[in-house]
Amino acid sequence: MTRKSASFLFPVIVILLAGGCGGPKYVVWYHPEKTLEQAEEDIANCYFEAFLARRQNPVPEEFDKVEKDPKAGIESGACECMKQGGYRRISPQKLEPAVRMKSGVVHTMPYSIAGK
Repeated sequence: MTRKSASFLFPVIVILLAGGCGGPKYVVWYHPEKTLEQAEEDIANCYFEAFLARRQNPVPEEFDKVEKDPKAGIESGACECMKQGGYRRISPQKLEPAVRMKSGVVHTMPYSIAGK
């Protein structure tokens, strides 16, 4: 593994571990009334709003390095946004067979979603 790929993987691993909002290791955002396309649009909007909020409200200097991590702050904001939108984190094994899933990256942040 090259140094460049290792430096890229470290933040992704940290986000994946912390990004579940304290939930199970592999979960997807799911709203039973939303299509996969709607979920994809919602998660993109949530990350965009979280990114803007983070830029407008930087973390004060007295916070430690973990609290200052911009990706962790963006992930936390996006997580709250999705919850407010009626989404919940669910294990893919608990989804109905007809539900579609998708993983991707938006604004450099990885995500996993599910929808009709």
